[in-house]
Amino acid sequence: MATGNRGGRPRKIVALSTRKISKQEKLERMRQEKNIRLDRDELMEAPEWLSEVAKEEFYRVVREAGKIPLLDNLDKNYLAIYADAFDRYVNASRKLQEHGDVVSTEKNGLAVSPWLNVLTKAAKEMKDASKLLGLATTDRLRLIVPKVEEKPENKFLKYLNR
Repeated sequence: MATGNRGGRPRKIVALSTRKISKQEKLERMRQEKNIRLDRDELMEAPEWLSEVAKEEFYRVVREAGKIPLLDNLDKNYLAIYADAFDRYVNASRKLQEHGDVVSTEKNGLAVSPWLNVLTKAAKEMKDASKLLGLATTDRLRLIVPKVEEKPENKFLKYLNR
């Protein structure tokens, strides 16, 4: 059996594996999974180019995600993208509340507010980055599903109940 994964289904983490594996193979795979975990020290400092609102969101996500081993240093850029999109979403939402969804223009009369476009694009960026980071519960469930240990059914029990 080849150990590389050149085709077919992607390899699952040990917690998600449903096939039977030996204790030795399970320990080896758990060691490998532990080795791919990276440090989190770079997440303690938000990128300087983020606005104050984006930095607050960056730190909030780092704080909340720190409760489980979810993010590491390589996630910093996607987290910054998420936080920046969050700031643009909040700003566009405030502008829409202030000016409305429809604006009056000299050339075309009434038109859809450009802030609605900014809001929609920011929401999409937040959603995309959120999926990559596993920020929503449904996304985390796809990443890690705790395996419930099921005891095998004793095939001789049916003879005892006669």
